[in-house]
Amino acid sequence: MPDATGEKISNEGFSSCHGILSLEKENVRIPVSVYIMKSPNSYTREDVVEIHTFGSPPLLEMLMKMLLSSGRENTNREDNNEVSRNIRIAEPGEFTKRAFLNGRISLAEAESVMHVIRSQTDSELLMSVSNLKGKLTELMHGIQGGLMDLCARVEASIDFYDQDIELVSSGEIKKELERVKEKLSLVSGGGQKPKIFHHGINTVLIGWPNAGKSSLFNKLLNRSKAIVTPVHGTTRDTLEADVLLDGINFRMKDTAGVTCSEGELESLIVRKTYSSMDDAQVVLFVIDGSVDVCDRQIALFDSITTKNKIIVINKTDLKQNVCHENLPLQMNAFPVVKTSVLTGDGLDTLKKTIISEILESNVDVSASEIVFTVRQEIVIGKAIEIIEEISDSLVGGMSHELVAIDLRRIVDAIGEVTGEVVTEDILDIVFSTFCIGK
Repeated sequence: MPDATGEKISNEGFSSCHGILSLEKENVRIPVSVYIMKSPNSYTREDVVEIHTFGSPPLLEMLMKMLLSSGRENTNREDNNEVSRNIRIAEPGEFTKRAFLNGRISLAEAESVMHVIRSQTDSELLMSVSNLKGKLTELMHGIQGGLMDLCARVEASIDFYDQDIELVSSGEIKKELERVKEKLSLVSGGGQKPKIFHHGINTVLIGWPNAGKSSLFNKLLNRSKAIVTPVHGTTRDTLEADVLLDGINFRMKDTAGVTCSEGELESLIVRKTYSSMDDAQVVLFVIDGSVDVCDRQIALFDSITTKNKIIVINKTDLKQNVCHENLPLQMNAFPVVKTSVLTGDGLDTLKKTIISEILESNVDVSASEIVFTVRQEIVIGKAIEIIEEISDSLVGGMSHELVAIDLRRIVDAIGEVTGEVVTEDILDIVFSTFCIGK
């Protein structure tokens, strides 16, 4: 067992010890800080002990092996009591899960912890922190409260149906549900401009083999990720990496050059490239400026469905056969940037053009106060579907008894977002995506 000595500091519910930790078996002595947080003042509202020391992987591995070693130890020799150690590695998201189960945070706030950890831009961080402060929970509780009030009025009207007293009409129910639907659609993104997701703006480099896509990809990343050789068709698979431009995260994808070669492998490569094109929010169509543009390249360009296309005439350090003026009419309608990855010419202009294309397009890069996870969006979608079902049924004369049941279903669906309604399956979905521990 380690031996720790040093200065001790104590406060109500909190104490710390700063000193030297000896790992006797390894003959290693290291400075550490040990923090003890007593329930209910810790993050999980449980007794927590944290050991802070250097981040050396071999050192941390030694410490972990010592802590996880099996066996029993006499921890109270005076009373001759023997205490069994039961220490294990935390499961993904276990600390945040315990914080939720012990009432420290809501389920929506727990999911925001994951978003804070994964945030790669200032905008993403602001959205995640806003949720962590309870913005989403507060909003959902407001909607939920209105629904419960409506449900109470509907159930009360059932009790007085034989006295010919109508506390709430079908028209009022439908009108109130439309307001709820509008709020849910608004906060979950329905009818708004598409927002940037946490993985960034999907930006794909497309073009003929040897156009310089991989070299351009490396230059935008400012590091060598893609293999570059003079041989045509070096890139055989899609490579992905994040690039931060003016605070906006772009998920760059370098694709294999599209060829007309036959063969099973070539067909798979082309299909994967086309699949990347379908999901793209921005396409950089890379052309070798030293070679004439052929009809097949034009056909490839025309097949790209995204509206945000930028033509990159590359290799300007060589004798040029392609210029802005001799491009086909349909290509001239889009931004054109000349670059040379060899000299670096035009790269700054290309970055500015990429940013400009996003800011001028129908993509919202602002820091919204609310951000939803995929799970939450699915649950909200389910609530909206129930509202639409009720509205349709009210036209057909649906009874208030059935309306009340469906209203309870909506309240429960919203409860799945905040955590009032929770099952083991929901918890597994939420916390399985966390890093180890957290």
